[in-house]
Amino acid sequence: MIVYLWRHNRIGLAVLAGLVGVRVVWHPNVPAGMTMAQCWLVSIAVVSGASLLAVAVRAAWLGVAAARTLAVLPRAAEPASLKGAIRRSGVPGVVCLAGADPAAFCAGALRPRLYLTAGAAETIPAEELDAILVHEAAHARRRDPLRRLVLRAAADVLFYLPLARWWFRRQSERAELSADRAAIDRLGAKAVARALTHMDGAGLTPATATAFDGATEARVAQLLGDDLPIRKPSRAGVIFSLTGLVVVVSLVMCVGQATWGALTA
Repeated sequence: MIVYLWRHNRIGLAVLAGLVGVRVVWHPNVPAGMTMAQCWLVSIAVVSGASLLAVAVRAAWLGVAAARTLAVLPRAAEPASLKGAIRRSGVPGVVCLAGADPAAFCAGALRPRLYLTAGAAETIPAEELDAILVHEAAHARRRDPLRRLVLRAAADVLFYLPLARWWFRRQSERAELSADRAAIDRLGAKAVARALTHMDGAGLTPATATAFDGATEARVAQLLGDDLPIRKPSRAGVIFSLTGLVVVVSLVMCVGQATWGALTA
């Protein structure tokens, strides 16, 4: 886990290492009139409140950034093939984007909408195009862009908890599987499988988008009717998360004890 964090989040690992070092050498006294248990409870409450506020701020920032990205994406007139797919699938509110590369996604934290490139509409066969629209419409009904935004914000803020990042990836996979099931129920597994081959690896997804890609192993297993892969957090991730939580809470307790001592001195 440490090797993984060193490769993917060196800043977070360095900050956590610094916090551990500070906590090891800093031992302020417990404020008069409070027990150690009370200090821990107050620190946990402070960390929880600060974390919720930070996640909300980070989510708002991501939402604004995604909205700006969506606003500047070039639009295109709907090809006849897309109009036909909308009519057949009954999926309204599809925005056609300019671009020859096939891409489709659902975006919009508060008002999720479907986005599809003209290249996808013009090159993907009708049944597969219907499957893509039904898949993305399922994301919109579930408000997956908002869920993804909040979970990503939590993973960014709670960098000292690898489980937050694991949970973000796990829920993203579940969202894809759920959207696939909606398309399978409507059009069958073959149409969804062919659509997946067209869209696998397609880009053009802003921060809050839920794309028609990712979680490939589990999605293929579901299409084939096989057992889905079991996802469990690693032991190292659990240990590292518990360690990070204890260090952060205890450091907040140290800051509180030192501040209280300075005010009452």
